[in-house]
Amino acid sequence: MEIQQPPSRRPVVLVFAPHYWPAFRAGGAVRTLRNMAAQLGDAIDFRFFTRDRDVGDTTPYAGMTPGQWGGVDGARVMYAGSRQRSLAAVARMIREVDPDVVYLNSFFDAKFSLLPLVARRLRMTGRAVPWVIAPRGEFSKGALALKAWKKKPCIACCRAVGLHAGVIWQASSDLEAVDIRRVMGEGALTRVAADLTEQVGPLPGVSPERAGPMRVCFLSRLSPKKNLLYAIDVICRVRQPIRFDILGPLEDPAYWETCQRAIAQAPAGSTIEWKGEVPHEDVRKTLAGYDLMLFPTLGENFGHVIFEALAAGVPVLVSDQTPWQDLDARGSGWVRPLETPQAFVDVLEAAAARDPAARRTAAVAAHAHALEVSRSAAVLGANRELFLDAALDSPPAG
Repeated sequence: MEIQQPPSRRPVVLVFAPHYWPAFRAGGAVRTLRNMAAQLGDAIDFRFFTRDRDVGDTTPYAGMTPGQWGGVDGARVMYAGSRQRSLAAVARMIREVDPDVVYLNSFFDAKFSLLPLVARRLRMTGRAVPWVIAPRGEFSKGALALKAWKKKPCIACCRAVGLHAGVIWQASSDLEAVDIRRVMGEGALTRVAADLTEQVGPLPGVSPERAGPMRVCFLSRLSPKKNLLYAIDVICRVRQPIRFDILGPLEDPAYWETCQRAIAQAPAGSTIEWKGEVPHEDVRKTLAGYDLMLFPTLGENFGHVIFEALAAGVPVLVSDQTPWQDLDARGSGWVRPLETPQAFVDVLEAAAARDPAARRTAAVAAHAHALEVSRSAAVLGANRELFLDAALDSPPAG
């Protein structure tokens, strides 16, 4: 067997990302990409092609010139305006960068996944190189059930024309790899490389006595996929007083109106309030003020907010649609099936009855869990090998 030698230069990986730093409303994908650049930049030359504004913004980032490459935290980034996102412009940019690997961070995004793949299919992108796609949880059953009328025809059309022929699929977990093969066929080439996380600091102090009701939070985009309405319904069923704070950007106004009607049904003694957005740099400090995080998501490929809560010493109550399946065994939280909302209610009522010593034990276990994840050499190695192996291998036919 021929032994492949490491490249004499850092391979260039051109990353198509709907959003990149300083965006924060787009969720965990931005943090994954930034951590990737920070932790793998010694071996890989990342170039990020991304939108010139955050989710919901009508104006570009201040001090940025659209369509020009610039340095951001050691990586090269182009913040693209509408002129840079046409088929011809994207194809020309790929040819000029001449990457060793192209990396896409979505399946359904029209401008930052489907459009580059169309350019590839039409042979407009120059030399043949490997393409890697990270669907970021878009293939979970819960995610696909939302707007299925649009997603199913898109998948069928892509498969019919061979738009993704020869690509490498990155899964963040074995569960996501199963989802990918279920949707794209058993022949889909998958590589498991979990999301990279930030470092974990010391465990925040846990007050021995906290006056008032148990403090529970939900931190994510206010959208159907994150299942906020389910969380509100669960809180309303709890017989003990609960303070439930909703943290995150408003993504779907119509959905939020439905949530507000549910909030109006909160029982006496419990409060449910939306506290607005939380900048990324304030997430852990904000989370540390709560006793528990409730996150009954319909599907996550990783779930950065789960990691952030654990890093803040906050146990989490999540659905069974995330890779975090060992929370109960680790004492760092609870995993419950969405089919049984009473199971969520039971956990919340038991947690509200905990004494200070039990709260401290749970906080220590949560923090230890996050610390172990952040120090995983295997995860770092899997991500490094994903790109280096792709750059060294012969490109698949596309």
